[in-house]
Amino acid sequence: MDDVARIAKEWWLLAVLGVVSLVCGVLAIVYPDVTLLAVGIIFGFYLLMAGVFELVDAIVGDPASRALSAIVGVVALIAGLICLRRPGDSLLALVVVLGAFLIVTGVARLMRAFASVEHRGWSLFSAVVDLILGVLILSWPDESLVTLAVFFGISLIFRGVVSLVAAFQLRKLRKGGSADMAPPISAAPA
Repeated sequence: MDDVARIAKEWWLLAVLGVVSLVCGVLAIVYPDVTLLAVGIIFGFYLLMAGVFELVDAIVGDPASRALSAIVGVVALIAGLICLRRPGDSLLALVVVLGAFLIVTGVARLMRAFASVEHRGWSLFSAVVDLILGVLILSWPDESLVTLAVFFGISLIFRGVVSLVAAFQLRKLRKGGSADMAPPISAAPA
């Protein structure tokens, strides 16, 4: 089984990540006045999950981008652990961690976009969105939690949509590929 077929077989994992991202993003925007504790916990779990997915990509993904995936995965895991360990202690720490995460992710996506020809437009757009949101978050560290929640919520919604689109493209590829792999049907004897 080739790599594409193996990845396409697990399309639903990407769909789950997309749904979780969408739900977390909508909750962050709908309830911007939620306490730092709740925001830290929600984002901490999201960052842990994103870190695991990036580390898996570093192991089984494209060899050219494995180092970037590993770096983003480690940064996401560290950011998630910080958010879960001290969610209510300091808004400034949360702002710096999440802003830095978005900037590192944006730079990594930007580098991946130039390394790959496929879906370059989406990759560039995703990288620019992460970079802009990360810079905005770090530029206004004294702003309220509402601003942080809305900016990161927008990023989560965008990531969720991109993950769902990719998941259903993989599902379509899998269904198309499985029809091509089916053995030919021979005619019944007369």
